[in-house]
Amino acid sequence: MKKPIYFILFIFATILSLSVVQVSVANSISTTGIELSRYQERIQAYQRENARLRERYLKEASLTNIDQKAEKEGFISGQSALTLTAPLPLALK
Repeated sequence: MKKPIYFILFIFATILSLSVVQVSVANSISTTGIELSRYQERIQAYQRENARLRERYLKEASLTNIDQKAEKEGFISGQSALTLTAPLPLALK
């Protein structure tokens, strides 16, 4: 007679413990979702900032920009090279 009562108590205890585990796991997942969205927003902000910095770097490193800055500072533009002797041929007949 006692066996069905123990079986019912065992089933009830199992259901109760699994419910507690499910609630704790759901709570853990919900808080990590909020953190994940914050990290994704920070990643997007860093990607936008990297794109702006890449554009600024490419603009500053361009040869036309360097040439313009050099002219403002008083440097003269390069002229063609002047050689005193004619170059020798690479291969002889």
